Formats: sequence, C-alpha cells, structure tokens
Amino acid sequence: MNELNAGTVAGMESAPLMLSTDAARGEGLQRAEAEVRRLTRCLEMKDRQLCELRKALAHSATVHYSFEDQLQRELDSLRVMMPVSGFQDHWGKTASDRPEEGIVVKLPYVTSTLSVLFDAMCTFWAGCDREHPPKSATVAHAIDERLGLSSQQNGEASRSGQAYASAIRPDWVKEADNRHHCRPAGMR
Repeated sequence: MNELNAGTVAGMESAPLMLSTDAARGEGLQRAEAEVRRLTRCLEMKDRQLCELRKALAHSATVHYSFEDQLQRELDSLRVMMPVSGFQDHWGKTASDRPEEGIVVKLPYVTSTLSVLFDAMCTFWAGCDREHPPKSATVAHAIDERLGLSSQQNGEASRSGQAYASAIRPDWVKEADNRHHCRPAGMR
C-alpha cells in the first residue's frame, strides 16, 4: 500500500508541473496567435495602402499623359501658325543648289523625336532620286521603328509616323503627287 501511496504522491507532485507547462504552452500559443492576427491585420492594411498607391499612380500617369497630349496639340497648332517668311528664300532650291549643302537652323534644344525626324530626313530625302523618291509608307515605318511606335492593326504605319513622314516630305514631292495643299500666298 505504501508503494501505491508513494506512487500517488509522486504522481500528484508531477501533475502541477505538467499543468503549469501546459498552461505556459497555451499562453505562448495564444500570444503567438494574437501576434499572427496582428501581423495579418498589418499586412492587409499595407495591401490596401499599396492598392491605393497604385490607383493614385495610375491616375497621375493618366493625368500626365492627358496633359502632355494637350500640350503637344497646342504646340503643333502653334507650329502650323508660325510664319515661314524666314525660309522663303530657300524654297524651290535643292540642297545641291546651295553651297552649304543644307539649311542651318539654330534650335534652343533638340528632342528625341526631332532628332529621329532629322535623321530620317537625311536618310531618305538628302540626295534621293527625284524620279524614284522613297515611299511615304517606308519613311513612316522607319520613323515608327526609331520612335518605338506601334503600327496600326492593318499593318500600316502609325498615324503619328505617317504625320511625321508627311511633315518631312519635300514640297517638290507633294506637288508632284498632288498632295500639296494650297496655302494663302503669304504663308508660302
């Protein structure tokens, strides 16, 4: 019986230790679960903030491109209205008729688009065969490629590329293919 009592006493002494260890584990588990919940809430809040930042960035980019497009249209309309009196003495002459082999224009800066247009002008129109001038589509596709513009779905060059190619097409080509639009005498 003493053995039974001794085992019972020994079992009773170790039971509180087991309960306190289990309680400590339970508390640690509860603290860990609370920390996981807190971190999950923080992560969800950060995800919402990132989503809001993405929306704000997309909105800013949209506003920027819209404003840039509006400014580009205004700039284009101002270029159309610019007087051409300074260039009148060069019209009708080819580069080979002038000793300097071209026209010197001083610009305050050159954009990447202007640089591409000047390069295309020199590549396709300087010294070209007047009997077989380059096709507008070829020039427009080359400009698209250099500027990174996408062609239209039907395979034609982008509208921007076509407009740029038209802008650098010499007047003698426009007159030859009846694309020359009449301008008032003061604007010629």
